[in-house]
Amino acid sequence: MQTGSSDMLLTLNGTVAMFFKGSQYNIPVDIYLPLDYPSRPPLVYVRPTATMALKEGHRHVDREGLVYMPYLHEWSKHSHNLVTMCQHLSQIFGQDPPVFARPASQPFHPPQPPSYQSVAGSSSNPPSNPPPPSYSTLERDTSFKASGSTDLEKLTVKIQNELQEFYNDARSDISADLKLQAALSQSQEEIAQTHMNLRRLKVDLAAAIEDTNSKTAELKAVAEQKTSELADKEKLDPDTLIVGIDPNSAKMAELCARIAAIDDTMYYCDRALTNGTVSLDEMLKESRKLARKQFLAKAHVKKIVEGVSGLSNYCVR
Repeated sequence: MQTGSSDMLLTLNGTVAMFFKGSQYNIPVDIYLPLDYPSRPPLVYVRPTATMALKEGHRHVDREGLVYMPYLHEWSKHSHNLVTMCQHLSQIFGQDPPVFARPASQPFHPPQPPSYQSVAGSSSNPPSNPPPPSYSTLERDTSFKASGSTDLEKLTVKIQNELQEFYNDARSDISADLKLQAALSQSQEEIAQTHMNLRRLKVDLAAAIEDTNSKTAELKAVAEQKTSELADKEKLDPDTLIVGIDPNSAKMAELCARIAAIDDTMYYCDRALTNGTVSLDEMLKESRKLARKQFLAKAHVKKIVEGVSGLSNYCVR
């Protein structure tokens, strides 16, 4: 309802940052705070500069620059505030910019601010495309006199508290980010040092592998040489390994070997009799022959031992 009177309002002038196609743009806006704020939502107007023009048919901004959006439509003094409202403005403007570059040939007519009665008397929940408010006279004043109203003083205190809270939250976030950055920098230095140590270890391992391969090749060469030398030698006869120092010693070694061989033969003959391989008559016949040969061999050994002093018990069982 227009009464023709003028009121002193708190007007916030500034820009809202938006990101469009990877670039940042600053949209100039005016924010009017009603006397009964925060019970009623603020009024937001897009104020294009001399190089800008309002986009016609915008979903959230009418031809006068008044902004309509769900956040203002659902305004609640308990859960809504100016900081979050600016974030919603940035998101909406980034999806569909409300202004564009003005052509050089198009004249610029700066819009005049609306009267408070025309905008404050409208519903706090406007339709999606309401008629634009009429523009008359509105006294814009960002300062308050000492005799200002109590409501405006309360509003100022509330805004200051909100800004202080926002400042405290931002300072806490920045402090946490700085600590995280310091931790990341320290971790980066540790990773770089570890990487350098691993590179050195890789070089040492490569040298050790090369040395091991060289030693392995040398051992293979020596093994092949020894194998070739053994293959060239004649096959050794075990009987030729024992050589007596005199004829008696050589004869004694031969007789001792014969006695041991006869013992083994008689043992296996006994096993053959037990298994039924030979008959008793054959066993007795062969045992008599072997016993006679063994007796003669032992007698011969005894005769040799008696002829050599100090060897009376040598190889005699």
